[in-house]
Amino acid sequence: MPRLTLLESIFPKLVAAGYEKTSDETGPPNNPGSYNCIAWAAGDTHHGFWWPMPDGYWPGGIRRESTISCFINTFRSLGYRICEHSGREILYDKVVLYAIHKSYAPMPSIPKSLDGFKDWKPTHMARQLSDGTWTSKCGWQEDITHFTLDAFESYWSPNAYGCAVLYMRRLVVVTVMVRIGQFLQRIYEAVFG
Repeated sequence: MPRLTLLESIFPKLVAAGYEKTSDETGPPNNPGSYNCIAWAAGDTHHGFWWPMPDGYWPGGIRRESTISCFINTFRSLGYRICEHSGREILYDKVVLYAIHKSYAPMPSIPKSLDGFKDWKPTHMARQLSDGTWTSKCGWQEDITHFTLDAFESYWSPNAYGCAVLYMRRLVVVTVMVRIGQFLQRIYEAVFG
């Protein structure tokens, strides 16, 4: 397996946690075929999701803010609901939101309410695979499968992700309906621009 030295240098726990490269890098935002971790977690790689690009796609009616509540509302619009843990549940698909405190330092605990996240900013999202591992798109770098959520735990640098702070799940049947809707949306956009 090829090593991804750039990712390993940014995320020091990645090697110990274990990972596998699953696709090549897609290049910077606004390149054809480029997508970010939010699009990857949402299962919609055909839209240049807004975050962190100001002119990219974002689901209608959701505010474009780099806040925990904005990301929760975005994924609620895709059928996800907050859940208590990251463990695999047979009837559900899951995503995880990473965030970092404004100090860029580890915090003694994760806030239990949305009000507690006012000094935190979202940094990354990952999607759980059917075998319980996780898949991530790292900026415009490669897609990888990682075996633990703490593989991306990192602090002290501008590229740090902080840690996993929030889990969301949706029923698999809802995932199928959302995917059909996304497919129909792509057809509509191709025909009507």
